[in-house]
Amino acid sequence: MDYLAINKLLIRDKTILQSIINSNDFQDDLLETIVIRKGDRIIQDRIQDIYIIEEGHIAKIFTHNKNIEKNICQAFLSETDVIWSNQFISDSKVSYEPLSKAVLKKINVNTFFNVLATHPFFTDVLIEVLNRNEELAELYAKQFQYELQDRILLLFEQLGTQISQQKFILPKGLDAHYIAAYCGVSRVSVNRVLRELKEIKLIGKNSEGVLTFRK
Repeated sequence: MDYLAINKLLIRDKTILQSIINSNDFQDDLLETIVIRKGDRIIQDRIQDIYIIEEGHIAKIFTHNKNIEKNICQAFLSETDVIWSNQFISDSKVSYEPLSKAVLKKINVNTFFNVLATHPFFTDVLIEVLNRNEELAELYAKQFQYELQDRILLLFEQLGTQISQQKFILPKGLDAHYIAAYCGVSRVSVNRVLRELKEIKLIGKNSEGVLTFRK
């Protein structure tokens, strides 16, 4: 693929990485589509591949060996985010859990970088991913300047799909377990706030049973 062809992809698609993944250089025999569901895990210290998220939300969890209540959810990954191979992440206590169903593209780490290295935007891809990681870390840190109710509402706004000026649909599977792990509190505290938000009609369920909230 030449320089001009890549530029056309960059105009069409929202990220450099996704543009290159969508290009002809990644043939079907290089990329394997896999589906993972709630209850499945990708364990960081076993990863020999790279995963690109195509659909769904995945929680990045720092696990506590003895107490699940002390697990920390550092970020929620979504479309075009990357789960890197263990060659690039040293902490062996990281796992990745889908909130419900997630569709991923899986590729061998060496193949991935051999293909990317042929593109003039290779460096930009790495910068793009680093910026995304920094953005997620900043979002996680910022929440702690607010009260718990505001933290939960900010998380809902971050993850929600906006369907009107003030109304959002939340991803399936975002329950008290993940909210508590992200906000650094117990599930009891989260359930108390969720009840309060339901009482003042800031959150509810639509006709399909999907959780919604309004600003």
